[in-house]
Amino acid sequence: MPKIKEIDLIRDDKKYLIDQANLDQGLILNQKNFLNQKQFKKFLKNPALGLPLVLPYGLNCFDYKNVKEVFKIKKDDVYKKLFRTKIKHYHAAETFFKYGNTFCVGAKPKQKYKKIIKSIIKINKNLSKKINNINKKNKVIGAIQTRNIPHLGHELIIKKLLKQCDVVFINPIIGPKKKGDVIPSVLNKVFKFLINNYYNKKVIYFPVIANMFYAGPREAIHHSLIRQKLGFSKFIVGRDHAGSNNIYKPLEAINLVSLYKSKLTIKVIRHQGSYYCVKCKKIIIKGECKHDKKNNKYLKSISGTEFRNNLKKKKIFKFARPELQRYIYKLKENLFY
Repeated sequence: MPKIKEIDLIRDDKKYLIDQANLDQGLILNQKNFLNQKQFKKFLKNPALGLPLVLPYGLNCFDYKNVKEVFKIKKDDVYKKLFRTKIKHYHAAETFFKYGNTFCVGAKPKQKYKKIIKSIIKINKNLSKKINNINKKNKVIGAIQTRNIPHLGHELIIKKLLKQCDVVFINPIIGPKKKGDVIPSVLNKVFKFLINNYYNKKVIYFPVIANMFYAGPREAIHHSLIRQKLGFSKFIVGRDHAGSNNIYKPLEAINLVSLYKSKLTIKVIRHQGSYYCVKCKKIIIKGECKHDKKNNKYLKSISGTEFRNNLKKKKIFKFARPELQRYIYKLKENLFY
């Protein structure tokens, strides 16, 4: 597990240093630099390209003396085409314009921030190297994106991917997060506990340093492209992937990835989420239980919100490992931002 404490301190406008590092490394398919206006419009029209990385004009951590192009972006385009929502004031779409609606091409990070960029690239290159070493052994490698402390439904999804892969990476995107998300150091300890006690060497915890946009369906494709570039064989996308505040319908991300799957070389495994079946008396993946074929009345949703509330109150949640929760409650640190 890489040391990411320095990365975890990145806040506000400095998150664009992460984008810069990802671009410098070549981690972002379909763009080599921050986009100009023409390129941005091309991305708007084509979800298969992923999410466009653009640089606001006037950030404190960038030098703008050699700027080649300055342009404006319309809020309507970002809301409707990138975030694919008509909801007014969705926090993630508003964050896109936190530093105004003027963007540019040609600015460079200031000298004092180049060490951070090198650190980000080093971590991600170590991840890529680890994946490549396993690939040399002709192993099938799967990746799971997560922002959550796992309940038993999440663990069932890990097991689903393990059935199709020799090795599964718990591969969260680490960068600035919204309030309520799990702190990376906690996520690391939680998954290390599970791996050491239940999954042995078939599961590896190793994050990728990149930005989260909470853009739901478009971000599901963006995440798939990042894992494709890293060298993973398979990536799993499920219910409400990369969404927030219930903005997106449960299957929007799955449906969009399905629409553009021919544009991806990585195999994306899709699932409809985990539920508790009151007939089977166990946790199931929706669509893989005979009781959910005609009537969903037997399926009980496993509430992530309820789990988080239990964690905050140090109460045992019935759909998560009690031993994991007892371990978490002994940690002397905040669990959430």
